Amino acid sequence: MANMEKMTFPKFSPVDLVNFFRQHILTAAEAKNFTKNDIYPNPKLEWVQKIYMRVLQLVFNIRVENFYMIPVNLEIQYPHLVEGFAPLGYIVTLMARLLPMCRVYDFHPSDVVNPKGKQILTLLSGVVNFLHFRDTRMEIYSAFCMSYKSALDNMNQHQKTIQELEAKKEKLTTIPPEQQAEFKALSNDIHDLQQIISQEYRTKDMAFQEKLAQKKVDFAEKNKKLNQYKLTIATMKEEQERMKSQIVESPEQRKNKTERMKENVHRVKQARLETVEKYDHYRERVVLAGLWLPDIQAYNKKLHSIEANLEMYKRIREEIRQEEEQNVKENLDLKSISSEEAQLKRTILLKKEKLAKTDIKNQKKQEDFEQRKKEILEICSRIQEKRQAMVGRESHVVQEIQQINRKKEEVLERAEEEKKKCQDVVASFRIALEKYHDNLQKTFDRSTECKREKLAELNRMIRR
Repeated sequence: MANMEKMTFPKFSPVDLVNFFRQHILTAAEAKNFTKNDIYPNPKLEWVQKIYMRVLQLVFNIRVENFYMIPVNLEIQYPHLVEGFAPLGYIVTLMARLLPMCRVYDFHPSDVVNPKGKQILTLLSGVVNFLHFRDTRMEIYSAFCMSYKSALDNMNQHQKTIQELEAKKEKLTTIPPEQQAEFKALSNDIHDLQQIISQEYRTKDMAFQEKLAQKKVDFAEKNKKLNQYKLTIATMKEEQERMKSQIVESPEQRKNKTERMKENVHRVKQARLETVEKYDHYRERVVLAGLWLPDIQAYNKKLHSIEANLEMYKRIREEIRQEEEQNVKENLDLKSISSEEAQLKRTILLKKEKLAKTDIKNQKKQEDFEQRKKEILEICSRIQEKRQAMVGRESHVVQEIQQINRKKEEVLERAEEEKKKCQDVVASFRIALEKYHDNLQKTFDRSTECKREKLAELNRMIRR
């Protein structure tokens, strides 16, 4: 049972197996009487053997009477006793050959003699899978046979056309006797024209060769002059370097020049580093600005509203401060005016109540701002999840495209193989045609030689 857990084919249900065997394996009367209980959970021996027999008939093309025949070379004292066991023996031996092809390797004779439900389902699932595979291969093979037959028909048709064309060619190549004199005259004229054309070509060729030789001479002279110019330039450069080496500079001037050069190099390096740092800083800021631009715009709107609230708060604080200053001034005069002090206290209490209300409003707005911020962060996380899902879909689509491209390449390779086969057939056909043409030429030469010999003999007979 360890092998059964590593199956390379799907395990079908009893209902699927019953439907398959009714439609494709069993005959009409057998299909009507065949049910699920015949194979599962307690399989019936006669039905299991009948299914095996029908499958073996389909796969190995064996007739029913062959299952009941005993081999002639089998020496048994009482062969009529073995006739009842012959079908079981044939079924066991043939199923032992069939099931390894179905990728089932744990078949035992007890599966035919004493079948069990789960084991029978596994064996029949392997058989059904093999039959499906066999049907698909048969369709492909029949299509290949049809294409091969059509190719043979085309080849026969081409052979017929080639034979017709060869007959037409023979008719066109053979010169009738009444036109032989004209053909000889035309061949002589063509020969004369060829000689004239060859003479003219020779004269033109000689003139062209002379011009080419003159051009080569001119080209060699120009190369000599160019080499002389190169030598003079090289000598002048050597003299220039020698003159430069003779020019002597003072050590102080050299030191000043080297110091200036070092300062210039240091400045250039510093400027380059500063530009690189500024470029990286600006690039990071540009990238961050592009990423956070919509959030910043939203936050700017919120900040504007908060700034307006802060301005109102500042105004109120300013008013409070002014009132407190007034209270200080009035406290100095409280000793003289008690009634005004009471009124001022009432006004202060009212202002404080207003401040408390404004503080509560500001706290609510701050809480709303934090809530809105959390909602924005959740929306961003959802967008990120959607983006990851889209990336997964895109990778899946890319894999499907790669599979389609692989299938396309396989189809192209098959087409190239078919093309190579056709080319091989055409090449073999051409080789056969060439051999046929060679044989025709040989037979034609032989026939001409025979004709000449016969004409010579006739001439000899006439002379005698």
